[in-house]
Amino acid sequence: MFTWNRDRLPGVKYNGHCLNSTSKTYPPGEWVTAELIVLEDSLITHIINGDTVLQYSKPSIGGGVANRYDPQQKTDGKPLKSGYIALQSEGQPIDFRNIELKKLE
Repeated sequence: MFTWNRDRLPGVKYNGHCLNSTSKTYPPGEWVTAELIVLEDSLITHIINGDTVLQYSKPSIGGGVANRYDPQQKTDGKPLKSGYIALQSEGQPIDFRNIELKKLE
């Protein structure tokens, strides 16, 4: 769950599994530059080829798509203060290269 800050739904909690962005799609084999800026628990921005395509704030635990989880670990409504960033694809082939992490102070 998080508050989605895109123009059409500012400040509305989103509980779904997949959220559409404003990014265009790219043909297979075309490299893109992707940036993910995570400002602790306040603001998360996705940038593709220099364009902000998705931005949201105040991520929290929740939503109905989790199965076979430990209830002590999944406390709905609890703000996310730390965690991991995973690079993945939702069923499409993808290659990653030149991955860099930078801690923002």
